[in-house]
Amino acid sequence: MKLILNIFFCLLSGLLVYAAPNTYDYGFCLLILSLFLINVIYYFASNQTVSGNVANFDFFFIFSYTMTNFIYPVFYKPTNPNYTVFELPFNDNVISKSTAIAYLGFTFFALGISKYKKNKKVKKNLKKESLPSFKINNLFIRSIFIVALLSFIGYVATGGLTVIQKVYSGGDGGKLTEVGVYSYFNNVFVICANLLAIFVFLIKDKKTKITAFAFIIICGVIMLTTGSRTLILGLGLILIVSYGTFVRRITMPVMMLFILIGSFFMTIIQVARTQEFSTKSWISSASENIEIESPFDIFNDLIINNRNLYVLVDFADEHQNVFFLSAISDLTSPIPGLFRYVSDSMNVPKELISGGDLPTFIEFGSNSDWGLGTNLVGETYVGYSYFGVCIILFLWGLAVRKSYEASGNSIYAFVVYFLLVSHAIFFSRAFYLYQPRTLVWSLLLVFILLKITNALYRKRMRAIKNEVI
Repeated sequence: MKLILNIFFCLLSGLLVYAAPNTYDYGFCLLILSLFLINVIYYFASNQTVSGNVANFDFFFIFSYTMTNFIYPVFYKPTNPNYTVFELPFNDNVISKSTAIAYLGFTFFALGISKYKKNKKVKKNLKKESLPSFKINNLFIRSIFIVALLSFIGYVATGGLTVIQKVYSGGDGGKLTEVGVYSYFNNVFVICANLLAIFVFLIKDKKTKITAFAFIIICGVIMLTTGSRTLILGLGLILIVSYGTFVRRITMPVMMLFILIGSFFMTIIQVARTQEFSTKSWISSASENIEIESPFDIFNDLIINNRNLYVLVDFADEHQNVFFLSAISDLTSPIPGLFRYVSDSMNVPKELISGGDLPTFIEFGSNSDWGLGTNLVGETYVGYSYFGVCIILFLWGLAVRKSYEASGNSIYAFVVYFLLVSHAIFFSRAFYLYQPRTLVWSLLLVFILLKITNALYRKRMRAIKNEVI
């Protein structure tokens, strides 16, 4: 029955895309939002979530997807059409069609991620799930901690913190697109911090667990003071989902409270980071500059990416699809230096082969100091049209479900699922390929450290055995 209804929603969304007006139509956008909410309520009410638990990838992704694609055309366009970045020019005749395409993408995502087979195992304790069957030793956790600490020291020593603070405060000398030695230290540090958060609730040794928690919090706060919210938000998502999965289930009201508090706090950081943190208290800066006129304003960091959907849909309709061209930067990212080599060999602007840069390039041209971000649905549409929206969103839903289902027995699937969780809020406003460098480097680091620490652990056990004999 669930499968039949999900297929029905897919067919219905396809018909709505075909019937979408060629101009902005408030009534049509309201209809799409209403159908989307019905679809979401059915999804949660029928227990189709990957874990049967509210604290999971699905909840955060669907929340973000809602804000990124459906709020502006219904709640802002009629009364405040020039809200923030929407004052920049874009073709508002594609709003209705774009909203329908976003609904089309969600129905196929739901088709891929939904559970259709009932779990035959009866859970005795409904407050939490059983721990994974794979084992990790304290030496493995400590090795991740050592790599994290060394990479963080290297990141600070090579000027990474200074650069990122200048980026977010608007000072001279900082660009997110710059690649230096510090950026590689940052990549390794972020990967290790995520891994510590992923495994922290599986650590049995109390001292090791407390040390890991303290390191995660301290480094997250340090990064937050620079104005960067990415790491602290990703770590927070991992910890919330891990707690709700392995410690105590989190109810829907509590999750909504997390969303409201977290969104308000992130909005304060967004406003405050335009000031130099060293010259003015970021708290007083935020209190003086923050203006909230609508209940949705605290989610503006997601809502503003709706404009990118319109820009990308309009670009694809007026010009052509870019296919795999925009994926080159992500596909080459696991190998340091490969993208620069490929981009130098191609006679096209770098922004056209860099995932997520097209909306900024369309508005500001090459080498812009300011980025507009992007939109997941828009990127799939500009890449491969309607077919791409359906297939890519379906495959992502399937990937999340399969990684979760395998996470109980495989440490690698476990890592993949929780890395996706860390990206759940960002995914709707990002390129459709999830940071291949992060994924590949994380799995490679886990593989190497497991091999080394397991060998050392076995060697130590043999030595102890020989001493006893």
